[in-house]
Amino acid sequence: MDQTISDASTWGIKDWARANVNSAIAIAAQSGAATCTEGPPGVAKSQEALTWCPMMGREGHLLIGSTHAPEDFSGLPIVDVLANSFRCVAPDWAKSLQKRNQVLILDELTTVPPSVRAAMLSLLTERRLGDLKIADDALIIAMCNPSHMAPNASPLEKSMANRFAHFAWEFPVATWEEAMCEGTEVFRSAPIPVLPADWQRHKAANGTAIVEYCRNNSLERLQVPTADDVVAYPTPRTWHKLRNALAAADSVNAPAKFRSEICAAFVGKATGSTFLKYLAARDLIDVELCLDNPSLFKHSKARCDLTVAMLTSAVSAVKSRFTEKRFAQAIKLFCVNVGSETADLVFCHLKHLMALRPAGFEINGEALQDLAAFGKRIPQHLRANK
Repeated sequence: MDQTISDASTWGIKDWARANVNSAIAIAAQSGAATCTEGPPGVAKSQEALTWCPMMGREGHLLIGSTHAPEDFSGLPIVDVLANSFRCVAPDWAKSLQKRNQVLILDELTTVPPSVRAAMLSLLTERRLGDLKIADDALIIAMCNPSHMAPNASPLEKSMANRFAHFAWEFPVATWEEAMCEGTEVFRSAPIPVLPADWQRHKAANGTAIVEYCRNNSLERLQVPTADDVVAYPTPRTWHKLRNALAAADSVNAPAKFRSEICAAFVGKATGSTFLKYLAARDLIDVELCLDNPSLFKHSKARCDLTVAMLTSAVSAVKSRFTEKRFAQAIKLFCVNVGSETADLVFCHLKHLMALRPAGFEINGEALQDLAAFGKRIPQHLRANK
């Protein structure tokens, strides 16, 4: 596998212009959500997914579920006479999923019989195949044709559909044309954004925004549609997974197009669109202005969500362009301005800021004094866990 993988947290406009047209799927998958992508036959869905694996430093495994029995996912019962019990043994192909950095590509999902899809639920929910537990970081990417285009196919049941983020496939025209003109048989893919190691630090800000939105729009917290063809809809499960996917998108500064696709994939187009408009209307001050003048941002106990979002954004801004001055200004924003009002919130995010220091970088001068003063204000219950 490629060991020179670099994350996309520092991508600029030109990088995103060259990025894969289906980058939203890759972002959602890397956040830990099972994704399901629908598109017509012969448009390189599975081939493209396989090429993403080495880009992420992972090993891909392609599986067509319709060729398997329910026992391949639920496990084959083996009686242990001495123990007076039985255990469910997983198939041999599943053993590789116990290793780290694996991707399971479930192809032709709509052709999988309902009896097998029911057995798949333990894989999607419990991350188990029989008694075999797959690695926590294993990714699940499903592909399918519309049910009317595939043999013995059927639409996904509501409970099955709710375990996936649903995307429409966009055919990668540019890479197909390139391969056609070169006469090569090697399938290529445009780059996908790979998440930085600290992407999860954006969860709190997005979770706070979702909770705030659902409190104001309680009917959209859970809204199961009656139409059979609606597969993405809001439930506590999909909102939770959307929180993680948006955190992943924030960590790479994903363009609005991909953020829109991600929201629609988890909670549906209508709810996703309304939620994005809500986010756009939130009154968060420009983080760059606060790095120039930390005193501009004022913490409000009534709007802790804005403080969390500001601290998270400040870390991202310093990471994208690290200088000693920007780092010192961020320390002042954290420790002096916000820290004088809420040491708990600052402490939770300060560790991410400190982790950005290059090797050999020493904190001196006013920044060191600000840190020392803040250290005296850290609550005792946090000191024990430092």
